[in-house]
Amino acid sequence: MKGNDYFNYAGDCNVSKVRDHVMGDIYHSQLIEVGSPEANTAFSSTNEEAYYRATNNYQSFMSKYSNRENVIYAGANSGILHAINAETGEEQWGFIPPFIGSLLPQIVNVDYDGRANAVAGQDGSGGTNPIFGVDGSPVVHDVHIYGYNQDLILEGSKTWRTLMFVPYGRGGAGF
Repeated sequence: MKGNDYFNYAGDCNVSKVRDHVMGDIYHSQLIEVGSPEANTAFSSTNEEAYYRATNNYQSFMSKYSNRENVIYAGANSGILHAINAETGEEQWGFIPPFIGSLLPQIVNVDYDGRANAVAGQDGSGGTNPIFGVDGSPVVHDVHIYGYNQDLILEGSKTWRTLMFVPYGRGGAGF
């Protein structure tokens, strides 16, 4: 899961070496980019989300996070939610949800050991088994909720937060 060359794709018998491509396949998930908050605050009716944002200080949230780094999120069949810096293309972090962890042993297929130079699909060659882990498309929304501050103290009033929901697709329910 960390990208070690367990199947010796490089052909040098160094399984502690990191593979050139460590990300699992992104099969069902669409990429989503999150940067500075930019939801609309112009409204024509009190029944619109924009009205709620405008009357609950969303403008302050927008101003506070106007320089927030742009990050691309994608779920992969390997069970990892990836966060990728939109400017550099470097992965910032990967997260494996706890109940996907039990599926990880299914990825390893010992029949593939030592067959990295064979033609994929022939003679039992290939890589790993897909588990359809975090294969849903992330959904991001700015919400106005009660929450904890950086000191883990429950704040007495609602604050704006950017939240993400990632459905697991075939891997499970979601988080």
